[in-house]
Amino acid sequence: MIENELEYFEYIKRLGVGKNDIVSSSPKSYISYLNSVSKILNHDINRSLITSKKDILNIINQMKGKRAKSTLLNYKTALNQYLGYLKNEI
Repeated sequence: MIENELEYFEYIKRLGVGKNDIVSSSPKSYISYLNSVSKILNHDINRSLITSKKDILNIINQMKGKRAKSTLLNYKTALNQYLGYLKNEI
């Protein structure tokens, strides 16, 4: 589960993530990536899990060998966007 999923989705849309997508929606993909991370870690994606870029690197390191490198890069991007959302949350 992603804490404040709808707000996060709206945040990345406001940033312009996916504005040029033709085939699929990048914001929806980011939600999917975070849900996958949540499932792998068996932990909700929330502000207690992600407080810094160091936390993101630790999360990615925990998943090394469990997913392809390209998938981990997608997860990392989505996690970084979520951290940005948390830092800019009003």
